[in-house]
Amino acid sequence: MISSNFGNELALDLRSLFDDKNFGIEVKSQVENLQIKNVADNLSLMNEIKAILQECSHLNPDQRLMYCQSQRYFMKLYLRKVNKQG
Repeated sequence: MISSNFGNELALDLRSLFDDKNFGIEVKSQVENLQIKNVADNLSLMNEIKAILQECSHLNPDQRLMYCQSQRYFMKLYLRKVNKQG
């Protein structure tokens, strides 16, 4: 690791840490796993919101609207990611 001095600040050259060829492959696999996990998380959030809407009769109309809007948001995310994968 090479360090440089910029006035009073010390800057480290960290490029050598990322020169490993396997590093890129590992990052790609981690990103793919994260995307799959995100799809599953969005689906589970949609199902949880649906259960809240069905089971909670004490919600006022504004609260129900908020839950419906958040369910719609997660549904859009879910469908976008499913369409990109397929």
